[in-house]
Amino acid sequence: MTSNSHKNTTFKLSDQVKKILQEKGFSSLFNYQDYAYFKAKAKNAFNKSVAIAEFFINENNVNSDFDEYVF
Repeated sequence: MTSNSHKNTTFKLSDQVKKILQEKGFSSLFNYQDYAYFKAKAKNAFNKSVAIAEFFINENNVNSDFDEYVF
């Protein structure tokens, strides 16, 4: 029997949403109250984590964390 403990993948939907928001620079938007609401709205979505992350971004008029940086 082999162990998969070396893998650092997450299957929790909330963790996937947090990761997407963090990658896009919107990590400060995540909270569990809105997450529960958006999760219910995205129940029929093909990719729920992406749909929920898009709800977070679209519902909040906040600039990305990356807007402050010059690339």
